[in-house]
Amino acid sequence: MIVMKYFAWNLKGANLEPGLLQILRVVVVAMLFLQPLTRRGFGDWFGTSSPLPVYLALTLPVAVVLVAMAFLPWFPRKLGRAYLPLILSILAIFSVADKFITLNWFIEPGARGLIALGMMLRLWYVFQIVTFFVAWQYNLRAVLVVGIALNLVDALLTLPFVDYTSSLYTFFVGVVGARLTVITGVSLGVAWLMQRQRAQRAELQEANRKLALAATATEQLAVSHERNRMARELHDTLAHSLSAVSVQLEAVNALWDVEPNEARKILEQATTSTRSGLTEARRALQSLRASPLEDLGLTLALSTLAESAAARANLKLELALSPNVERLDPHIEQCIYRIAQEALENVTRHAHASNVRVALEKKQQHIALTIADNGSGFDLTRVNGEHFGIKGMRERAEMAGGSLAVESAPSEGTRVRLEISNQ
Repeated sequence: MIVMKYFAWNLKGANLEPGLLQILRVVVVAMLFLQPLTRRGFGDWFGTSSPLPVYLALTLPVAVVLVAMAFLPWFPRKLGRAYLPLILSILAIFSVADKFITLNWFIEPGARGLIALGMMLRLWYVFQIVTFFVAWQYNLRAVLVVGIALNLVDALLTLPFVDYTSSLYTFFVGVVGARLTVITGVSLGVAWLMQRQRAQRAELQEANRKLALAATATEQLAVSHERNRMARELHDTLAHSLSAVSVQLEAVNALWDVEPNEARKILEQATTSTRSGLTEARRALQSLRASPLEDLGLTLALSTLAESAAARANLKLELALSPNVERLDPHIEQCIYRIAQEALENVTRHAHASNVRVALEKKQQHIALTIADNGSGFDLTRVNGEHFGIKGMRERAEMAGGSLAVESAPSEGTRVRLEISNQ
């Protein structure tokens, strides 16, 4: 019991290893049935069978306690770390006590030596099971302590029954040595395997923890980028429209009493700007879902997007969408579609162009998207890195592992080219 208290209070592992309790229940039931059977066979062999009522009176209370402890959840819940050491202690003490009660009460003094050695062999499997569970739950040191303690205690208690001058003494020493070697050797192997399994389980849990953190970080990054995209969408729609309407309404307020006709014209312009802004805001909100990709696929979605943009701005459209661009990874398709959407929006709102070309082609393991117009262009040194649209397109390209190039100059149009790997 002192040894088991050591395990209860000083060894790690308050919770039982997976599957241990189920196997323990099977072993308890099996041993309670096998114990009387092996005892009966052993007793018939040596002529030492004890009366059944006496045997049941001695063993039945212990059997009831062991079954209750194995099957009632109250015991492991209340005993905690002491549960397994306690039930293994009862099992081991019960088996050893049964042996020595038999030797002292039911065996003639002259036959006790040989029968004691035979019962040492019968206890072999009990000790092996006990140390097996210790190896399953605890560590190598625990296996050594329990294996040596069980065999040493049983050997010391058996020694008085064996005459050291007889030939049985040599057999006794051999049984003690063989039993100790086999029990501790097998259990040490089990304990080593369990330590490896615990280490692998800990590594797996750590990997899962890091994966969960990475997934959370990725999700937060995606949310952040999505917020930035929504900010760009609202900046290019509602912010522009509301700013224009605000200026126009201030002009109306200033001119209403002085030049009412001019004020009415500006008010009509403000109304038109409001409707246009509302239309653009609805379009931006609808585009947040990027449902055309899901419904039409990348090529057809780009074609529809380009035709819609050309129709709104009265542009002549040149489409060159390669038919051999098969279904790509969703994040790559999303990147291509969003960059095309932003570039075409810039063409319709700022370029003052008459022609626009949209091309999508596949070159070996790369996909290239090109959007070019013949509009007014702009000075890259003045807006590059500051313009919401260009910055957002570059961010998208980098997130997908691609690169974005913007070529433009005043009065020379603009060319946006995205290259992204499809590997």
